[in-house]
Amino acid sequence: MSEQPGMALGEYPTTLPSPQLLRDVAVLRPNDLHHALTLLDEAQRAGQALRPMAGCTDLLVEAHFGKPMPAQVLDLWALRHSLGTLQWTERGLRIGALATYRTALQDPRFCAELPALAKAASLVGATQIQARGTFAGNVENASPAADAAPMLMALDASVELTSLRGVRELPLHSYYLGYRRTVRMPDEIITSLLIPADRLGHPGQWLRKVGTRAYQAITKVGLAGVFSWQDGLLQDVSLVAVSMAATPLRCFAMEGYLRHKSLSDLDPIGLRQAQARDLTPIDDVRSTADYRAEVFARLVEQALRETAAT
Repeated sequence: MSEQPGMALGEYPTTLPSPQLLRDVAVLRPNDLHHALTLLDEAQRAGQALRPMAGCTDLLVEAHFGKPMPAQVLDLWALRHSLGTLQWTERGLRIGALATYRTALQDPRFCAELPALAKAASLVGATQIQARGTFAGNVENASPAADAAPMLMALDASVELTSLRGVRELPLHSYYLGYRRTVRMPDEIITSLLIPADRLGHPGQWLRKVGTRAYQAITKVGLAGVFSWQDGLLQDVSLVAVSMAATPLRCFAMEGYLRHKSLSDLDPIGLRQAQARDLTPIDDVRSTADYRAEVFARLVEQALRETAAT
């Protein structure tokens, strides 16, 4: 896997170009969802870039570090009344595209039924970032070191994309095309994320982030997972690697190896062979490939022990 020129995985350059002046960026502010979709459709037909933005926590960082900005952005913040809520339905939990981490952390049911995702939300930046940052923004930003997106992926979340052409829904694990690239079309926006009902309240949710410090640090290596044990056997499992590839990555080979095994059945060599089929970690300024591979394997082993005991 190749890195962006002059950048480490999930990092910004240490030698900074001149910050871009935001006064040079036109900001379009729709009043409702249909208006927003119309503006996106018109921009696409005219061959113009129009980037949707929500909490804006990533966009401003990019501007500060001199990343080229679009000539115009679509500010969705005024749509919070329709896209900023948590909706508990028969299908599961629908997280509106403008629902912030703070909104989720203040919801007792969210914290009780999705403890690992609540933990991920609490690890995103500082309190000010949690009050503005959104789950959908974390997904669309497509960082390999994302905090919330990997746990959403482990929970089998799906992404709802809406345009004037209609609505489509697809699994989050198939949403990423590569480093900072997603399948979202220029005339679409994420309108919600859906966590299926059978994942709500699941006892085997597990998340760990390894970084230089406990809070406000980019993930060096991380693991998000959901483990379903019955009669001492791992009946089902989902594993998502963080900062191990160009995107948060679902580890299907490891999942296949682990299913229907007990703790005593696990062979460290077999587990690492399965890991090698899923992941080829890189060297960068934060960690070596060998370090990442070793720590990730130990995180999987830790998660298995802890969830089997619950």
